[in-house]
Parts: sequence; C-alpha cells; structure tokens
Amino acid sequence: MIGSIETGVAAAKMIAGLRKGPEDQIVVYEKSAWYSCGSYGLPHYLTESLESIKDAIEAKKTLLAEDGIEAHLLHEVISVDPAQREITVKDLSGNRTFRDRYDRLILSTGSAPKVPQVPGAERLGVHTLGNVSDLIFLKEFIRTPYVRDICVLGSGTSALEIVKAFVKLNRSVRVIAKEEKLLPGFDPEVSDLIRAELEKEGVAFSLGQSVTAFEGRTFIERVKTSKGSFDCDLCICAEGSVPDAALAKTAGLLTDERGAVLIDGSLRTSEEGIYAAGSCAVRTDGTLGTTSVSVAGLEIAKTGLTETQARQASLSVKSVIAEGNDRPGITPDPVTITIKLVFDPAGGRIYGAQAWGAQNAAARINAIAVAVEAGMTVSRLADVDFVYASSASSAWDPVRIACSAAMNLK
Repeated sequence: MIGSIETGVAAAKMIAGLRKGPEDQIVVYEKSAWYSCGSYGLPHYLTESLESIKDAIEAKKTLLAEDGIEAHLLHEVISVDPAQREITVKDLSGNRTFRDRYDRLILSTGSAPKVPQVPGAERLGVHTLGNVSDLIFLKEFIRTPYVRDICVLGSGTSALEIVKAFVKLNRSVRVIAKEEKLLPGFDPEVSDLIRAELEKEGVAFSLGQSVTAFEGRTFIERVKTSKGSFDCDLCICAEGSVPDAALAKTAGLLTDERGAVLIDGSLRTSEEGIYAAGSCAVRTDGTLGTTSVSVAGLEIAKTGLTETQARQASLSVKSVIAEGNDRPGITPDPVTITIKLVFDPAGGRIYGAQAWGAQNAAARINAIAVAVEAGMTVSRLADVDFVYASSASSAWDPVRIACSAAMNLK
C-alpha cells in the first residue's frame, strides 16, 4: 500500500483479515516521517498538546503491527510498473532506491489543500492544514500572542473544523469563501443555522467573494478579496483540494478531469491488480456523499441528495422536517435531533436526508444512507425495528418520526 491515510489503512486491515497464511505479506510505504492521522481530524489537535498527536500516531502504528502489517516511514514510492507488477521506492532516510513486487497494490496517497495562486501566496502566514507536518508548524506559529486575526478560506466541512479550533483558542476568526452560503452540500435550513450559531461565537463571514491577494511584507498582514480587505495574521486555505495522483499517471491509470483515480465500487482501478482509496480516487458510479461535521455545538450530517440537488436534477421531490429525541425524555439530558428527509412523493423512495442536533445525528444519517443505497421507501424504513434502550434510544426514533411525517405529507 502506498500512503497511510485512514481509508487506505482500513483497506489494508480488511485485506489482512483475508490472508490465507503467514506467507501473505502486507507492506505500507509512507513518504512522511509520521503516519497520517486524517486531515479531518487534524484541527482537533490545534487545541491539544503535541503529546496527544504523538499518541494518535503511535496508536496507528500499534494497530498496523497487531495485524501483521509491515510499515515503512520516510519511504517514497516514485513509480509504478503495472506490466511487471513492481514499484520503485526511495528510502529518504538511507538515500537508496530499490524495487519491490506486488500482487495487489493500493494507492492511498490522499490529496493536498489548494492555495489561491494570487500575489503574496508565498508569504509566511499563508498555510494549509493537510498533514502532521502542517499541524506541528501551525502549533508553533500560533504560540505568539501576535497571531490574533485568523482568516479561513472555504465554506465546507474541513474549513468549519478549522474555524471551530480557532474559536476554541479565543482567536478572532473570519470565514472567506467564493460560495454565497456555508456548507454548499447542505440545504439552506442547515447552512443558515450553522452560520447563526457561529456568529453568536464571534465568527465573521465574507461570503460570495474571491481572494485576489495576500498583502503584507514578509508575513501576511491582510487578505484582499473581490469585495474588501481584511486584517490577517494567519490564513488557512481550506477551499478545495487537489488529488495526489502523480503515481497514477506513471501507472497509466484512468483519471477524471481533476486527476483523481477512477475506481469502481470495489476500489478497482482501470489496471488489473491496482486499487485506490480515499481522496486521491473517485467512484465512477457515484457515491451518496455521506458526511458529518461537528461545529458550533451541533453535530450535522447528510447523505444522498439534498432538496436543492434533487430539483437541480429535475427530480420530482418533496421534503419534510421532523424532530425527535435520541433517548426517552425520562432519562437525563435527552437530545433533540432534527431530520430533513427528501423523497419521491409518488412512490415514497428516499433520495437523501440531513440531520442535526447536539449529538447522535450522524448515527441516524448512517441508517438513512443504507436505506437510500437499498432504494427503500419512507413506509419501508418506518417499519424497521430500531433498537430501544431506556437509557440510550427512544422507542420512537427520530428516523421513524421523519418517515411517518413524510407518509402523512404524501
């Protein structure tokens, strides 16, 4: 396996469970000095000690070792030869190059955040948060009390995770994005709610504008946009990413217009014996786009089509918004979960859903993701026997409440 991002490691662990004997060897090559901890989890460690990120890295190392997976840090794979089923590896610590053979190869190289290519992009203080090296640098950079005004470029889930971290660090935060609203993949009900909650915490928004320059001397001092100029001591770019698929080109794999490796539902690429996983790849049959983020005291999640996306696809849809508790009201601290369900008013087929609440919203979306993938209707999902536990789950689950509301709306 090439790379150690979470999806690739999960695939390696799955393969480890299918091994027929000790002669089946699984090897991971990672060019960094650290195992990847996943870009979505990195903002959390901005507010934690370096020891905590070290513990997370060690935990991944332990998990790999427990499954008998041989892992090599500071080993960069520089080419892939599908005809010979060989890779060329450069040992960055020993300054040597060697070849290794594979029966099956997994590309798990991830992607890199994009930095706007405008004047001043090279200034200190214009950075990304895509790997552990970025994290360690930023933790040192923000130790100075002079780094107060933070600009975050982007309006998606990764940008909001970064916003949450800097709010927790009591910095002045501004979100700048090309989009007119937060979370473009969600409907306005969710986007507007999150923006209102973040504004209560002091976050400023400059949406619907593009960055035209990073102004300053050696360090960044201002971010200039198509509509204004804003003081800035540190700008984190989280507005889109570029798949790291350079090796895919050397192997002659089919890619999309962004350079992401094309894969099917079984992670297979266009070349026999080569698979790809994570943000360096994209499925040819599409995905539900199931995602979740926790921000402004809310856990929000979605799967499938939003109402906006369904109408843009010329589908005849209706939607319903319903809420219910995640556990019985007689138990301590029940949480209200709100679900927006998008469905076909004729046959009742579920196209997608969004959910939000203080906690446990993602669990409901996972259930609905299965229903969407299976082509279930609201009436069929309403009949599912969800677990009931007096301290953990309500007898009338929010998912069933939403489905019942949809059935009554038809």
